[in-house]
Amino acid sequence: MHSGRTEEPIMRTPRTNVQNRAFSLVELLTVIAIVALVISIILPVLGSVRTTGKMMATQQVLNDISAAAAKFKADHNGRNPGYFSEREMGSVDNATRGMSGMENAMLDLAGENAIVDSGGAGIVEVGPVASETIFVNPALIGADKGAYYTPSREYYEAQLSSTGQQVGVEGHAASSETDPQLLDIVDAFGNPVLFWSADTYTVSQATSLDQFAQINYAPGSTPAMFYWNSNAAFLQSTNLGRGGRDQTVPPQPGVHASLLGPGAGEEERKLTMSALLGSISAARVPAGQSLDDVLQNPSEASIEAIFPGRGRGAFVVHSAGPDGVYLSSKDKGFSTVAHEGDHIEFGLSFFANENSRLTDEDGNPTSRDLMEEFDDILVSGGG
Repeated sequence: MHSGRTEEPIMRTPRTNVQNRAFSLVELLTVIAIVALVISIILPVLGSVRTTGKMMATQQVLNDISAAAAKFKADHNGRNPGYFSEREMGSVDNATRGMSGMENAMLDLAGENAIVDSGGAGIVEVGPVASETIFVNPALIGADKGAYYTPSREYYEAQLSSTGQQVGVEGHAASSETDPQLLDIVDAFGNPVLFWSADTYTVSQATSLDQFAQINYAPGSTPAMFYWNSNAAFLQSTNLGRGGRDQTVPPQPGVHASLLGPGAGEEERKLTMSALLGSISAARVPAGQSLDDVLQNPSEASIEAIFPGRGRGAFVVHSAGPDGVYLSSKDKGFSTVAHEGDHIEFGLSFFANENSRLTDEDGNPTSRDLMEEFDDILVSGGG
């Protein structure tokens, strides 16, 4: 039976298929290339910003140490901080005993309670000379309310002999971070800070290069203002600080190698120390010569004749800088101011080269700080 109602057909709206448009391979590669380009631009900038920040933080650490050392010096009749004398720190023994200049300075800067009468649990026996040692409780360094300088834990770390970070006996260095030892102040890059102390009581004015800088001191030898052995603990490191740079590699262009490390000869290191630590306002020449005459006659002999009569400060606080190498042969300074024999001549502070005097833009004789050609950071103090 059929109904009398007629059903009308349903009208359907035609369906339009909208197809999402995909990136073509060329477009995708273009986007990837743009992203890679942006990253390649941003990453070096970020790295540079981080490095600059660490350099500024390092500068502040060095400034704080210098200020504390200057205050100690003023309070102690002109004596630099350091329980052991400069000659003891420069002793032949200390090449292997490995007490650093900063460790020695901290014994005075960190307050008196850290030095104790006898050994025991957590106590270390330290000293640059094997026959003259003291007992120290490392946990009390910086804990004394009378401390001139209290190191931040961020910049106060163990340096291990077992990994080549520090050359030294137990107490100065250790086999593990949990062993009792004298900790060392590090810069913002994680590398140990050197403390160069001038023995001005023995040598108030150097009259020769040998009186200014020596590798070590032995009884009966010529005393000097500065001794390499006072920082041999780290200048002999094969795995320095967090960066792990080997300081013993012989200097050569383009290589991260230290001009102060044992890869350079002893005489070369002494000459470099004179440029590093000497004051350009205290230039001297050997007896019988005139500084004015030497300066007016540029030559190889003139460059080599000039040496510093005193340090750029009574003490110098020294960071290896971003590259983690003390005066690296990869720094610009190695090509601009380094001399024959892989060293730096203090005399080049006054000469452009062996043929001409250094002059300013007006043509007047001038001088320069050779250390500005390196990324090392220096702060001097104490007068």
